[in-house]
Parts: sequence; structure tokens; C-alpha cells
Amino acid sequence: MSTNPFKDLDNYERASESKLHTLPGNSYLEVVPQRAETNPYEGNCCPADLYDYLLPDGNHFGMFSDPYATLKYVDNRTSSSNGRYWLDMKTMDNSFTDREIALLHFLIEHRLATRQQIVRAVFPDEPSKDVIKAFLKRNRNRGVLSALSWVTPLNDGRKKPILYGLTRAGITAASELFHRNIPNGFTFTPASFPNGTGPNMSPFFVDLVMNELYCELVRIDRLISWQRAPHISFPDGSYFFPGATAEVIKDRDEPLRLFWVEAVRPSKEWLNRTKTRFERMEWAYTKSSETSRPIRVIIIADGDSRIPFLAELAARYMPTVPILFTTDERLLNGLNINTFLQYNLADKELKGASIPFLQKGYSGMTATAYHEQMSNNIEDEDF
Repeated sequence: MSTNPFKDLDNYERASESKLHTLPGNSYLEVVPQRAETNPYEGNCCPADLYDYLLPDGNHFGMFSDPYATLKYVDNRTSSSNGRYWLDMKTMDNSFTDREIALLHFLIEHRLATRQQIVRAVFPDEPSKDVIKAFLKRNRNRGVLSALSWVTPLNDGRKKPILYGLTRAGITAASELFHRNIPNGFTFTPASFPNGTGPNMSPFFVDLVMNELYCELVRIDRLISWQRAPHISFPDGSYFFPGATAEVIKDRDEPLRLFWVEAVRPSKEWLNRTKTRFERMEWAYTKSSETSRPIRVIIIADGDSRIPFLAELAARYMPTVPILFTTDERLLNGLNINTFLQYNLADKELKGASIPFLQKGYSGMTATAYHEQMSNNIEDEDF
């Protein structure tokens, strides 16, 4: 049985000693990251290996990229009996609401989400913050949702968002509704971790930053399908798992545009992990047929100043793959003409790379219109 190589993103650990990695390759081209010269977290008791991970320009880590962050539950305890009672009542009379179904579906596709991500995915037309707040609180009290966030020794002055994931009762309900086997890593069971001893947040940050792109594609009404780590198989039995795939629509009577999405997070051995990942993408891209290749691979970096190194690495280890870059902060600002970047290797310059049909208000066919034309011609039950 094949193993998903993308799952190794769930094995991030902090580095125990500071060292500079030099990637193997041609002697005339060493691909090494530029190290920061200043520490933006001065005044904190910083980990000794911080400079292994800092952005080259010395800025703070992106919202979803602190390598030292560890999970902390906001709800220390959620009654399992509440969850079981809710599940029994809902399945007994089949009384799931549309919003409950939308929430369950969203979280089994994306593992966890911020409140703002849930608002954009589940409540796109709900103007009242009180309605949304009451809905989330009600499902926390019922034992369906777990609320969590993270703690870190690094203080950048920003408040951490509350995140939401499904409890075991929520996972069971979603599994029955959607006839899905849901990975164990999608279940969030509240526990009281002493600060700094909870699970490392890096694998969760990968999901959260990809969620930002997903929610923006939903907001502009261009997203036809999104898959997290889908299994792509080849005729010879080999396979590949992109971080995520996004199919978007440009206009009527034009083929859907396919993107692969990858997130690069600083963590232990992240240089060699990224090199290996890029090599694997090059292999999968060249092995794919022309009709099944993505038009671009979107790489989400933790900051603008990380992109030149990633571009150099990509040019060396996946030279045939067309790529675009973006970052945590650019996605958090919403899809606009400044979201995507390219790096000119010759000029050593970052340049904007606007995609017109991925802007709000583009005149082409929308995802809503695409889904409305789907056939719904079901025979009558006439005996």
C-alpha cells in the first residue's frame, strides 16, 4: 500500500543546534540561504538556533510560519458526553442544518481554520458578526468544535487568532454524512499542555496558509475544486501528492486552469526537505501528460525576502516547472494585483505577476455560474 510522502510535513521538529546547510550539487553553484544580520525579536529570550530560520531581511516570521510555535487549546476540556448526545440527536432525526453541513465539510477538507476563514467559507453572505459568534460558540459547547491557538517564545506584538477543528463527535458526524475515512490527524481532543510542550504548529500552519488561498479563490468566485494532498498516480504505478490542487475557471468554453500549491515553512532540516520536495515536483511535472500538468505551481513562502533563495533552489532542482510565489502576508491582504510574484534570476529582482482572472470582478464565467449549469436530470421514481 502506498504511503503519502506529504505526510512527512507532520513530522516537523525544532533544530537542536545551529548550522548552515550547503546543498549538494555542481561546485560552481552553491545554493545556500542568506542569513539575517539582525534579530527582530530582541528583548525576548530567543532560542539559540533562531538565525537558522529567520527571514534574510530580519523581519518577523509570517503569521503562519513561526517554527517555535506549539499548539495550545483554548477549551481545556470539552465534554465527550455533550458531543455524543449531539451526534445521537442529529443522526436520529437527520436535523443537520445547511451551515452545520458546510462547516463539517470545510473542516474535513482543510483540517482546521481560523474564524475569518470559516466566515469566508461557511458564512459568505452573513453580515452579522453576532450570528457567526453564536454559531461557533454553540458548536463548541455541544462538543462538536475544539478551539485552539498557539504559544511561542517569540513576541511580535500580534494577537494569535483562535483556530477551530473538529472533535471526535464532529469527525464521526462528518464521516457518516460524507461517507469518508478521515485521517486521525484531523481530530482535535482538548488537553491541558504546559506551555511549549504541545504539538509543533508547523504542519498546521501549512494547512492554515493554504486555507487563505482557498478562501480567497472562493471569495472571488473562481474556484471549481480544491483537494488537499490528492493522490496523483501514473501508469507505471508511481505516484505524487501535491500539497494541494486548485481548479479555477477563467471563462465559458475554456478549459479549467489547474494549479498545484505548496507551502514552504522554516523548520528542522527545512533546506533538505525543500530540495527533496522540489526534485519530486520536477519528476511529477515531467511525468504528467500535457493535459494534466498544472499551469503554475504556487509556492507560499514565509516572507518576500525568502523568495530569491527559493527561486534559485527551484531553478536548480525543478527547472521545467512554471512557478509563482506569494507569502502569508500577501494572502492575508486578499487576492489583488500584488498577491503573486516572480523572481528574475538574471536581474536578481522580485517582480509582480498579476493574474487578471484571479481578481474580483473579472468578466469571465464564475464558479457559481459553472455549477448552476450542471445537469440535475434525475429520473422519477415511477413504478
